[in-house]
Amino acid sequence: MIMDAALTNVRRQISPDCYSSSPTFYRIPSNPSPTVCPLTPTTEGSATRNQPSYNKESVRIILTLLLLAPILAAQDRAQFVWQGEVDGIDVLYLHGNHLNVQAKEGAPATRQQFNFYDHLPDSRQNARLEVREGRGFVHIIDQPRIENHYTLAVSIEDRQPGSSFYSIALFWDASNQALERGSGRTDKLAWSGRVDQEAVISCQSKTCSSAADGGAPVAEEKFKFSRPLPQRDVEVTLEDAEGRGEIHLAEQPRERNHYTARVSIRDPQSGSGEYSFTLVWKRPSGKDSPAPVLEAQRGLLWSGVVDRQARVTIKGSSSISEILGGAPITGERVDFLRPMPARSDITPVIKKLSGAGRVEISEYPSEKNNYRLVFEITNSETSPARYEIEVDW
Repeated sequence: MIMDAALTNVRRQISPDCYSSSPTFYRIPSNPSPTVCPLTPTTEGSATRNQPSYNKESVRIILTLLLLAPILAAQDRAQFVWQGEVDGIDVLYLHGNHLNVQAKEGAPATRQQFNFYDHLPDSRQNARLEVREGRGFVHIIDQPRIENHYTLAVSIEDRQPGSSFYSIALFWDASNQALERGSGRTDKLAWSGRVDQEAVISCQSKTCSSAADGGAPVAEEKFKFSRPLPQRDVEVTLEDAEGRGEIHLAEQPRERNHYTARVSIRDPQSGSGEYSFTLVWKRPSGKDSPAPVLEAQRGLLWSGVVDRQARVTIKGSSSISEILGGAPITGERVDFLRPMPARSDITPVIKKLSGAGRVEISEYPSEKNNYRLVFEITNSETSPARYEIEVDW
């Protein structure tokens, strides 16, 4: 009876104009419309042309097409459209659901209109550009990556005299937008950097640190969390792994490792190579309890003999010292327990274990100083003194 009711509803939607006189071919409208044609062939010269026969298989196919039509239409829909008058070179910068248009040459764009149908997600994308109208050169100059804070940049170059009208559309993967905006059941971490030989990337809470196992230290390390990694057992999956070598998930976050996820990277070729990956985990159900505040952990131990005043600069896994007054430093030693991450949201703590006078941080890591930590040693004695200093982060 359910099939009979569906058949009755389908018959009401069928137009007699849909039928072809061909005995072996079907005619289906190219665009979905209120008029729906059955997939039942007609017979040449039939006396019942306006009273076609139906079967259950035909009804199933028609109902499937009706259900798929909105989905197929959504797949063809652009996530962003823009139009305007361009005279020179203008660059469109898209981030999230915000647009910034900058004039690089000539006059600024005029008569602009745009619309975001889906916001640009904070994930690695390979957006597609469609130029619907315009006489000049339009191209994507920057795809969304962690290095540019997931910003999409499009250049419109109109080098002919006078302004011209342009209309463009952009397409990207919006399949997970409803999940992210609605229930928000998943979170992720995106990481990128340059690896020489082997390295292990350890990520905990909202920070990542790298340890090189042979070769040079990891360079150009960047990462971004959509939300801190929970201080509880979760299963993370490795996605969007890119690089010329091997990338694999080496350790899941567990209580025994202080809820740290570790990714191993092996680069077999000479020199360093670019690598990137994304870790994705399901957000715990129910109302999340506040994450415990993590105390700063020991990062390095510095020791040496300072005459009057010295400055030490820390970046990543490297240390540089300079004399501000007095004799050169002697007996200097630096032991890194882990690299200092390139982040501005860490709060380093310095501890003077031995030595006279003051030891204090004069510069904290920030994007402005390329994530360097600087501390100064001031000897209050008249003779050189030996210092042992611990730095935690």
